[in-house]
Amino acid sequence: MSSRPLPPPLSELRKERRAQTFNHWLFLPILFSLLLGVNYIGWRHYYRADFTLNKFQELSGQTLNLLKNLPGEMVLTAFLAPEQDTTGSLIQDDVQKLLDEYRYRSGGKVKVEIVQPFLDFQTAQKLAEKFKLTSNENVVIVQYGDRSRILKVAEMAEVDPGMMMQGGAARVKSFRAEEKISSAISSLVQGKPAKIYVTEGSGEYNLNTTDRDPGGYSLLSARLGSQNLELVPLKLAEQEGVPADADAVLVAGPRFQVPAASVAALQAYVGKPGKILLLLDPGVPTGLENLLAEHGVSVNGDKIFRKVAVLSTAGLTQGLNDEVVGTRFSDHPAIRWIDNIGGSLRLGPSRSLSMKPVGPPSTVKAEMLVETSDRYWAKNWPLAGGKKSDFVENEDRKGPFTVAAALDGSAPGDKGKEAVSLRAVVVGSASAFSNQNISPMEVDFIVNALNWILGRQESLGISPKTPKDFALSMDESQERVIMIAVLGGIPLLTGALGVLVWWRRRS
Repeated sequence: MSSRPLPPPLSELRKERRAQTFNHWLFLPILFSLLLGVNYIGWRHYYRADFTLNKFQELSGQTLNLLKNLPGEMVLTAFLAPEQDTTGSLIQDDVQKLLDEYRYRSGGKVKVEIVQPFLDFQTAQKLAEKFKLTSNENVVIVQYGDRSRILKVAEMAEVDPGMMMQGGAARVKSFRAEEKISSAISSLVQGKPAKIYVTEGSGEYNLNTTDRDPGGYSLLSARLGSQNLELVPLKLAEQEGVPADADAVLVAGPRFQVPAASVAALQAYVGKPGKILLLLDPGVPTGLENLLAEHGVSVNGDKIFRKVAVLSTAGLTQGLNDEVVGTRFSDHPAIRWIDNIGGSLRLGPSRSLSMKPVGPPSTVKAEMLVETSDRYWAKNWPLAGGKKSDFVENEDRKGPFTVAAALDGSAPGDKGKEAVSLRAVVVGSASAFSNQNISPMEVDFIVNALNWILGRQESLGISPKTPKDFALSMDESQERVIMIAVLGGIPLLTGALGVLVWWRRRS
């Protein structure tokens, strides 16, 4: 029996190739497993962030708190036909990305659906029949259980037509989508709107004027209405006390003496205990200065001033200014939001507040909300005959001054419960919130104050986002340097890298 010849021994080259083949087959499954694992982890644990200049898709802390406390599933449906209106075409992408952020930040509590009428015909038809929509509408439908709100996309931004008449492009002046959507979510969760009675009859600011009335409160009223608040006029002189269905009372800057019977009615309401937002301008005594004195806060009969630099024909001189700017804030929930955005509160002519500790049996806690710097002084107001507004040593008080304070009668242990307790915010100014003076910061202050008074920790106010302009200005020498770098520097650098690689391979 002949034996087969043994195969020739493997050369070193074939051994190396076999080892490489084995390694390839071994590492391909490992690589595939790693790829699947990384994608799975990225799918389950990913992070979104808005790095754009305008931050239109970045949710505020108030909205994040609202989403965190959602009791059930919320459905946001975008019914978009952007070609039908200018605003829709400008902000469609921003609205969709913002809705995705709601879904991402809600932890699965928010479901988002995008419906385009001319592409998703059957789905669009069902929605149109259910919510009485037409095929050319741009809306966001917010649904919670059997409740729903329809928000028009055209109202989610303020658009400046710009040079459209001359062939230019429109521009977004402010983006209000988060404000509108979060307000709708909050109102659907809360259900019935809170009833806020607004006092009338003693020269208070009117909440029902037009926006053209500089001394009205219509701009603030519109914002409060979007917060699921029902504003009801209250003429205490025509009825006995504050109605029993009042969730809170707003006193908006009376300019005359309030009748003693009305003061007594408000004192009785505070003692129930009630919930009140008290705004008082400097001026004649109203009778409400000591409404909350027994709980630790009273409004002084003064007016705050400071010196400012004035440029005139005589040069730079010093003048008096009665506009108060609050620059110091506490960590109270009603004002904590301001730390996230920075800035100051312009409160216009203001009184100072006095805060005194109150011992047992009172459980009400008084806390400063807004304080001025030490550059201010306060004079008794109105001025006596012959007096001037300049600072007088040993007669006027020096700052800093408390210009807004909060009273909280919540007892330990009743947080988060429907416990009846006194809650109040007192501000030494009312003119700051009129149409001619108010800005988004002051609006947010009042909205936050009322929401805190009502115990709505999850639905604090949100300011509309304003686009930030970005312009790049260069002189001729800078433009020349950039042109040389782009047209000459980059090709030369690429060529040098190529030569370097060739040289290393050759050696």
